[in-house]
Amino acid sequence: MHPRLKGALTLILPHPIPEIAPEHLYLYLDALSRTRELAGAVVEVGCFQCGTSAWAVRMLRALGVSREYVCVDTFGGFVRSQFAHDVERGTTSSLEHGFTFNSPRLVKRFLARWGVPEIKLLEADVVALAPDALPKSVAVALIDVDLEEPTYAALEKIYPRVVAGGAIVVDDCSIDPTNPYRGARVGFQRFVQAHQLPERYVFGMGVIDKARAT
Repeated sequence: MHPRLKGALTLILPHPIPEIAPEHLYLYLDALSRTRELAGAVVEVGCFQCGTSAWAVRMLRALGVSREYVCVDTFGGFVRSQFAHDVERGTTSSLEHGFTFNSPRLVKRFLARWGVPEIKLLEADVVALAPDALPKSVAVALIDVDLEEPTYAALEKIYPRVVAGGAIVVDDCSIDPTNPYRGARVGFQRFVQAHQLPERYVFGMGVIDKARAT
């Protein structure tokens, strides 16, 4: 990316802009609040330019909570084969290149400007990512990768690491016809059915609350 374009983007984004709908942001921040007494990291899979991540870290600070916050993303858009798989199932094909204008270097500049440089960036396709690259224990996870295969893979790799009482929320699971992505809900359904977990949706997000030990 040309340096002038990067500079222009920094000027355009002097403050973080959440990259999920308001009601979804509320649900995610509420999960952070509800789990504030638990041990474990926060993991966000599919962060784009970390606007949502920055607000989440601000929320944790307001709660007086210090956690490792890890963002996993390709930082280059969708994996072509994964996107093509979902197009066959109804995902809007024109969205293929919507997240390609990005890079870890650019996001780090945003994070520094927004005062949240502690957010850790992990550049990877979650489908190919080794599970051990993730934190050993997770209190909350936000999965926002839009597609079936990475949604399912993220759940398979993160759920075993979620502590008792922890939570996972999955974006883009709405059945609303205006939702341009079709794979996230399918990936979520596959996972909960395979693990015999409740299939629960709130505001069009898939929600998994890991039971506390009795």
